[in-house]
Amino acid sequence: MKGLRPKSAQSGSMAAIVIIIIAVMIILYILFIPLADRAALLGEDYPGGGGGSVSGVKTVLMAKTPGRLYPSGSNLVEHQMPSFLVFTVTNANELKHLDSLYIKNSAFSLKEAEVQFFYDENTMEDLKLSFNVISHEGRLKISLNGYDLYEGEINEGSPPPITLPKEQLKPRNVLVLTTSSPGVFFWRIHEYSLESVIISGKVTDYTGARSEQHFSIADTEFEKLEKAQLDFLPDCPPRETGQLQILLNGRPVYTSFPDCGIKATIELSKDFLRPGDNALVALTSTGSFLLDAPKVTTFMKEESQPVYYFTAPPALIDAIYRGQRGLLLSMRFADASSVKRGTIIVNGFKNYFDTTDYVYQTPLDPDSVLEGSNGVKIIPLSGALDVVELRVDVI
Repeated sequence: MKGLRPKSAQSGSMAAIVIIIIAVMIILYILFIPLADRAALLGEDYPGGGGGSVSGVKTVLMAKTPGRLYPSGSNLVEHQMPSFLVFTVTNANELKHLDSLYIKNSAFSLKEAEVQFFYDENTMEDLKLSFNVISHEGRLKISLNGYDLYEGEINEGSPPPITLPKEQLKPRNVLVLTTSSPGVFFWRIHEYSLESVIISGKVTDYTGARSEQHFSIADTEFEKLEKAQLDFLPDCPPRETGQLQILLNGRPVYTSFPDCGIKATIELSKDFLRPGDNALVALTSTGSFLLDAPKVTTFMKEESQPVYYFTAPPALIDAIYRGQRGLLLSMRFADASSVKRGTIIVNGFKNYFDTTDYVYQTPLDPDSVLEGSNGVKIIPLSGALDVVELRVDVI
């Protein structure tokens, strides 16, 4: 019949249409699947992720900045400081020394002696006047700042020292020495000849009465800080009676007569501390104390180890098991000198590391990687770790 095409031609046309439809569906599938799946399927570089470049990287699955990580179960940091000494020294010092004095009182002349000296109530105590009498006649009179201190006859020799009352002392003082009037016996001469006239007292040197130490608290440590504790061992002479005071950032945390040789522990509130520099000051008004092995321990709130996630699409898992792709975990640290030890846990699979390098890299075992979401933990083994970057790359 005219106008009809052969069945073979029709079958060829239908097959071509089916092939075209399948090709269009494949193209649409590739266009609309996630970028990571498309990159793994086509073997292209995945443009997302960022975080730096590693040689041979096809796709960056994860790039994080963990910061400071602490060992598992570690919730305290010890801030140790050098031992320091606070002390005062009290000695018997001469405040004034005169080789000799002569005073006289007669009907025709009067000769008095005036002695000036200074007094500091914060550093001086137990002031006394002493002298030797070489010759005398009459009664000796002594006044302190107008106060009648002494009147009496003193024979030759070294009389007991005369105490100067604390309540009569001023910053600037005047002692006046005179002798009694002969009265109706006008022909007599009352006089005193004195030698080694000394005003002495106990003088305390407070130069070493204050000592200061410093320690630093990191910002991340302060944010997690819950409480703190000060420990020290007061080492002091037996029967020491002085009082010890300790200030933390200018606020008193300890004021007591310490038990020498017995460790002291003081609970500290977070309010007494601050991020960055902290100052510990010890003071005493009398005595000598060595604060041995002082340290401030900070206790932080318990936190679970952080988990960092990445997603492995099905196409990537297939490519890994076919040996076409692999996963590389990289850590970049804050320094390149200290020893970094820890454990990398990927979905329960552990990998230990011990390095002094700036960057540590290790391939991930295909058996440790799951289709879909995957979790990574970094657990330090010896002290805190400062991890600047943690990433997982497809290579």
